[in-house]
Amino acid sequence: MSHACQRTPMRGRGNAAGLRRVTMRSAYLCCCLLSLAALPSAAGAGMAPPQSVVESIREAGAAYEASRYGEAVECYRQALALGWCSAALYYNLGCASYKAGRIGWAVAYFEEARRLSPRDPNIRHNLRTVTSKGRDRLPEKESSRLLGLLSGLLDSYSPSDVVRIIVALFWLGALVLAVHWTGREALRRWSRWGLALVALLVGLSTIGLMLKAYQIASAPSGVIVVEEAQVRSGPREGETVQFVLHAGTLLHMGRPAGEWREVWISDQMRGWVTEEAVVALIKPRWLP
Repeated sequence: MSHACQRTPMRGRGNAAGLRRVTMRSAYLCCCLLSLAALPSAAGAGMAPPQSVVESIREAGAAYEASRYGEAVECYRQALALGWCSAALYYNLGCASYKAGRIGWAVAYFEEARRLSPRDPNIRHNLRTVTSKGRDRLPEKESSRLLGLLSGLLDSYSPSDVVRIIVALFWLGALVLAVHWTGREALRRWSRWGLALVALLVGLSTIGLMLKAYQIASAPSGVIVVEEAQVRSGPREGETVQFVLHAGTLLHMGRPAGEWREVWISDQMRGWVTEEAVVALIKPRWLP
């Protein structure tokens, strides 16, 4: 009797512990699946433009079709002022600015569109076309073929694209880990390889993110938007004119000084222009 009484509670405790382990693993797996399912809906949330933006874009489209390109530019800018930002909006602004004869602004807007949607062929084509209309032919830095391929690969992805890839790999790793914990022995063997592969891809993506950050830091941050900008040796009207830049030239922007802004293209081509001669490009978004 005593022997039987000792076995019953032991069997009960073992079953309860096993039930808790299965329940926790199943709950973990369900959480991973629900989180993965929620990603697309979260990414697409809040993407519809407000009615005021829709009306401004509609008015801009009508003005563009009627060849009133300057009016179209102002309507598109109104949509920007209302807080709406998208590659399509910058693309349309670039087209309208180009038609209105504002080459510098067209380059700026197409460059903004490219940074938001770097793989769009229409944006890349129009940017090359408008940039070729510029009068300044600046020397290009020599680089190896490998660096050229790496730069081209980085140009194909925005910072938010790389962040999305890392987040997706994180959730994929969580799912593989859940399978490793809850699956049978055969699945566990495959899940070990899966975890190793995910870890490798996360490492490569992190390196890519660091390289993208370096590329952004070294990329031009402004565009000349006036027909001709005199680059002076100091932030005053009486300073020596060192060279002249024209509309559409991409450059780096430095510190401001009153109505002047420090700019440079290289260590040998550095100086100051008026604030109205240059427009700063928006810093890339890191979060999707």
